[in-house]
Amino acid sequence: MNERLVRSFMDLVRIDSESGNEQFFIAKLREIIEEDLGGRCEIDNYGNLLARIEAKDCTRKEHIVFSNHADTVKPGSGIDPILENDIIRSGGDTILGGDDKAGIAEVLEALRSVKRHPPIEWIVTREEELGLVGAKQFEVSRLKAKAGFLIDSNDIDTIIVGGPSHVLMDVEIKGKGAHAGMEPERGISAIQAASHSISRMKLGRLDHESTANVGTIEAGTVRNAIPEKALILAECRSLDHEKCVRQATAMTELFEEGAKAYGASAEIRMEMSYRSMRIPEDAPPVVIAKRAMERCGLKPKTRMITGGTDASIFNEKGIQMAILGMGTKREHTIEEHIHISDMEKAVEVLRVVLEELCQST
Repeated sequence: MNERLVRSFMDLVRIDSESGNEQFFIAKLREIIEEDLGGRCEIDNYGNLLARIEAKDCTRKEHIVFSNHADTVKPGSGIDPILENDIIRSGGDTILGGDDKAGIAEVLEALRSVKRHPPIEWIVTREEELGLVGAKQFEVSRLKAKAGFLIDSNDIDTIIVGGPSHVLMDVEIKGKGAHAGMEPERGISAIQAASHSISRMKLGRLDHESTANVGTIEAGTVRNAIPEKALILAECRSLDHEKCVRQATAMTELFEEGAKAYGASAEIRMEMSYRSMRIPEDAPPVVIAKRAMERCGLKPKTRMITGGTDASIFNEKGIQMAILGMGTKREHTIEEHIHISDMEKAVEVLRVVLEELCQST
């Protein structure tokens, strides 16, 4: 067992960093990078970390970029990791935080232990879980690298080469308030109008490349009043951009029709959070990752996903980025766990990636 890797990961997840509360974690990570790797670190205006690490016994001049995110979903405060043989899991009341601190620990261990590597730029973003916010705020003009790797996916034998278009919908249904017992006839229930709209929508997995969801509904103030307003947060995604736009349009029309059917109105704000992207199979990061996985005894696969990652933003901004796995299972739940053997294999892959980069000067 790689005790340093395990200790480093467990120490990292003990530091609270729920989305919006990452500053202490990033400050601690900055200390580690500067002390252990001799990195030169800076924090941008949004709080993202950028570390620059000089080449080690490598003549390659071209920089490569790694990326992870610092934040975790809730419940992610007071994480108490438990080591059981080959598995690290949470104490049961919180997530583990392996998404994405397993990736961070693996990059740290790879850079600590590899014999040589090219010049590195390492981005650790804030608020990824809130919609890739930190990556959107990061100015890629600060980078010398034009390509690299995001370590933020599950399977260590899989390279993610693309992601979806993603539309966010903020919906406000406006009805009319009234006393529910004395004069319900005078009211128009925003909850009823919203429910009518949602019941007519196809949600969940729409097809092999598309999904849709209504995530939250907030409405009403007291039990005995007809609710005047309902606030709904919804989304849809697709690897096909036009299909995503069509689904978003269909959902907004249903919200409008449902509100009208009950005499209410719907105010809808739509935002294209990011567009679908795909890097080619012969892109240098993909080719190098495949070779590295094969050298580590894995059979590499490539695939597209309908989840969003910072790679969607960086690729859109001109930084060609493939996504590698870090091994976490059941992320975003209190059943989240990770196998130490998977973490060790991920570190091995990263070390070979760095060696391959030195050979491809």
